[in-house]
Amino acid sequence: MTRQPFSSDRHLLAVALFVLSAISACTKPTAPTAAQPSPAASASPSPAPAASGTQDLSTLAVQVLNKAHRSGGVMLLGVCGPSGIADQYKLPASATLEPMDKALQEVAAQYQNIYWRESPATGVRVADSQAKGKLLAVRVREFRVVEDREPDRVMQMLWRTPEVSAFLRRNHVRFARRADGERKVLSPPMIVEMKNHTVADILDRIAAGYHSDPPKVWIYQECGENNKESRVDVQIR
Repeated sequence: MTRQPFSSDRHLLAVALFVLSAISACTKPTAPTAAQPSPAASASPSPAPAASGTQDLSTLAVQVLNKAHRSGGVMLLGVCGPSGIADQYKLPASATLEPMDKALQEVAAQYQNIYWRESPATGVRVADSQAKGKLLAVRVREFRVVEDREPDRVMQMLWRTPEVSAFLRRNHVRFARRADGERKVLSPPMIVEMKNHTVADILDRIAAGYHSDPPKVWIYQECGENNKESRVDVQIR
């Protein structure tokens, strides 16, 4: 019988176990270490709050004139839309409102085509050099109204004068919205009687006829719907 080399087999088995142990130790996954925030990331400032919004130039102009207790009018070129004429000029909701000079200068600085002037006869005019405003220049031979309703009702009578009606027809101009006016009754009623004055002059007188403080302001907007027809909108606020 041949004798088996037990000592040599035990040596080989020991070496094999050592190798397997080493391989297991190398391939064992280490526990993940939680990422620590860097000082720079933890100290970063919170994002700035979003802007509070914008407002139309027509709205801002009325607010500025109200703050200054001034009468006047606003003439702008707008954008034709399905529900009327939209204001194309936007200002921050936090825009300056007073003093009037500073507020209107800031508007003119942002929009180079917007300018303003003031006179004892007409009050303050905020105007857009891109707007033609031909309706405002129409001269009416005689306009007389005794009315106890709100502005839209009074202006309807102005649009029916022969001179204005002829202008609207000849120039294919139509009003952008149906203006029926409120049913509020004024006491005493407004009386306006003028001869040989422009539409703008008459609007000044109508706005002043409400004797409110601050005075009311009229707003004229126009837009070109196509080459053959244009639209206008006139409000007194």
